[in-house]
Amino acid sequence: MKVSKLDGSRVLVVLGDSEMNDFELDFAAMGLQNDRSRRVLLRLISLACRKSGIDTRGKRVRVEALQMNDGCYLLVTVKHLSQRYRLKRGGGVCYAFPDCSAFLGAVEAAYRRGFCCAKNAAFFQGGVYYLIFDYPALPKALGSVLSEFGERSGGALKCARIKEHAKLLCPRKALTVIGEKLV
Repeated sequence: MKVSKLDGSRVLVVLGDSEMNDFELDFAAMGLQNDRSRRVLLRLISLACRKSGIDTRGKRVRVEALQMNDGCYLLVTVKHLSQRYRLKRGGGVCYAFPDCSAFLGAVEAAYRRGFCCAKNAAFFQGGVYYLIFDYPALPKALGSVLSEFGERSGGALKCARIKEHAKLLCPRKALTVIGEKLV
């Protein structure tokens, strides 16, 4: 387990496959609804915050998880109770690929490098293939892999138009579902 303090209120916890197995965590079943994983996550968050010198008593704690092939990343954000989070809705990042070979090449390259995020979908419209990620931003490494085969295309409005009018190829986890078939 690697703990990195990003700033005064954020901590990044990196759990490798061995730690996930040691703690008996499964990313698909991990969440606060599962009693076992909730206890483990709360203990990990508490330990990571204490280790990095961030006090969580009387504060709001938000945890975001991203699954990678080599484990899981947990971003822990600690704020005062008076501060509210505003979730960005309807946004997204869209990448366009001119043909099927570029699209499949990008998916295969991203999958082989371990990018397995859950909130992405694949679409087809007018001879162009699209990958839409329901995140406000993507890691630079994933963006550079996708940019080798296609280009970033538009913002939230473009994503909404594609979702509404294009043919849906894969509704969830497109990188993982299609990537598994290619490898």
